[in-house]
Amino acid sequence: MNTDALTGRIDPITFEVLRNAFMSIVDEMGLMLERVGHSLVVSEGRDFSAAICDADGRMVAEGKEDLPAHVGTLPHTVKAVISWIGREGIHEGDIFIMNDAFLGGTHCQDVRTIMPVFREGKLLAFVQNSAHWSDAGGPVPGSFHAEAESTYGEALYIPPIHLVREGELDDEVLRFILRNVRVPETTQGDALAQIASCRTGEARLQAMLDKYGVDLITSQIDELILYSESLLRAEFAKIPDGTYSFEDAVDFDPMGDRKTPVKIRTQITIDGDRATYDLSGSDAQTIGAVNSTRSMAQSALVVATKAIFPHVPASEGIYNAIDVVNPEGLVTNAQFPRPISGAFATSYEVICACVFGCYLTMLPERSMACSGNMTNMVVGGYDPREGYDQDFVMYIWKEGGYGARPGKKDNHTAISLYASGTRNEPVEVQERVYPILTHRYELITDSAGAGYHRGGIGVTRDFELTHGDATLSVLGSRGVEPVWGWEGGLTALGSGLIYDWGGPDEWEIGVMRSGVAVKQDRTIRFWEGGGGGWRDPKTRPPEWVLDDVIDGFVSIEKARELYGVEVRCVDEDAAHYEVDEQATARLRSG
Repeated sequence: MNTDALTGRIDPITFEVLRNAFMSIVDEMGLMLERVGHSLVVSEGRDFSAAICDADGRMVAEGKEDLPAHVGTLPHTVKAVISWIGREGIHEGDIFIMNDAFLGGTHCQDVRTIMPVFREGKLLAFVQNSAHWSDAGGPVPGSFHAEAESTYGEALYIPPIHLVREGELDDEVLRFILRNVRVPETTQGDALAQIASCRTGEARLQAMLDKYGVDLITSQIDELILYSESLLRAEFAKIPDGTYSFEDAVDFDPMGDRKTPVKIRTQITIDGDRATYDLSGSDAQTIGAVNSTRSMAQSALVVATKAIFPHVPASEGIYNAIDVVNPEGLVTNAQFPRPISGAFATSYEVICACVFGCYLTMLPERSMACSGNMTNMVVGGYDPREGYDQDFVMYIWKEGGYGARPGKKDNHTAISLYASGTRNEPVEVQERVYPILTHRYELITDSAGAGYHRGGIGVTRDFELTHGDATLSVLGSRGVEPVWGWEGGLTALGSGLIYDWGGPDEWEIGVMRSGVAVKQDRTIRFWEGGGGGWRDPKTRPPEWVLDDVIDGFVSIEKARELYGVEVRCVDEDAAHYEVDEQATARLRSG
């Protein structure tokens, strides 16, 4: 621990004890959501987050496994409650609910509950959580509507309102919300789990106040924020002053010509111990649902920066160390009522990639090439199976390859960085809850970007509906725009979705469509690509390429074509392969 970052008001041991105590509270809030939530999205997928903020909405602590993209917007959520409700409308025992990304949130399916913490009549803090609801209303199941022309065509937007008033659940508000979603029983279970999570956090924070007193806890909050800011400023001070920029793009505007990429440009200026992140060179807001709001864009900048400097605790201090320039009306700061339901898998991901691109110039050993993009895909309809006889909404996301790192060999296959707190939902559980059958769920050979260090491997999945018909919607990017490599590293396989794979109605849908009719017994192939490579793949040691061939990550053909390594099979039954050194030398000398 860097004690130089502290003011001396709290000794380092007490500081560290309390810092971890705050995180433990948030972790327990998350555990309550995981154990009590009804949807697979929450209970198995862990698509939720929690946080503690102070009385002004400054973020104090996150949990150890929270979803980064949520956490990056949670301070905006509390500030929205304070602004929208007014401090005079906030009382002990209240719990507020909202999902309005324009006031301070993420896409419309991420619903937040926020609870104030009072002590002797004084507002001291807020505890809150965000959970992805399977459905938030609107014209398509799951509320991912690529072709929506405005927020009015996406979902039910909830500004900050009371869900619980001074300890009493407002049944009318809850019934109103549940009337507007497709799976009300599941949604009610998640909403009540969120209330329980807030109450757990409030009770644990009160116990901390009992043990340590108001003065010490409020001082700790200030110290935590100062600590994060000081650590990040110290890292900026090590970087040579200058301006570093990178440009990337979303595939297209789904309500545009579907040919023109939507460009996002990030410029980072280092001046001493401060950084300015400038998004003003980005394209204008789009008609279709690939826009980010101001809070989403700031979250992306912070999440990517936190990945570069993982030792800096997530708190308001990170925001204090960074100045953000993001004019209104851009795809990175869309204005109400522009649609934003696809932001995470489009503009948010591209902003993160741009930050990594800038840091590849500044601190290459800490950064990475482009990663495979997480795509949002939902299948919803009526489940006619005996014992079910109700609507269902199945939200699926998958792993993909992270980009190659200059500072370390290769990279992993995992849930996207900005959603890294989530897990994949077990196929066996999905097949019990939903009318589907999964045929394939595996790593994709030759999907990683080749390089001296290669990217992570992509993942594919084949499944079909076993009963009835349904509607499919998919929102993502990197189906057209490349998953780029760095310094001679090659691009990776992008994302995609094909309906009726190998059948008479085969159709490459891509990753930006809404309301596609899907029929029973038609295979849906859905994949997320690999990560981009780093440096010329023909400089990769042949023994590394051989290991990848043995593991099934690289085919013999691509080992020869991309890496210039001739691998021969000595014994196919025993999976015994070896490098032909003479042939490899000829390939690499050409």
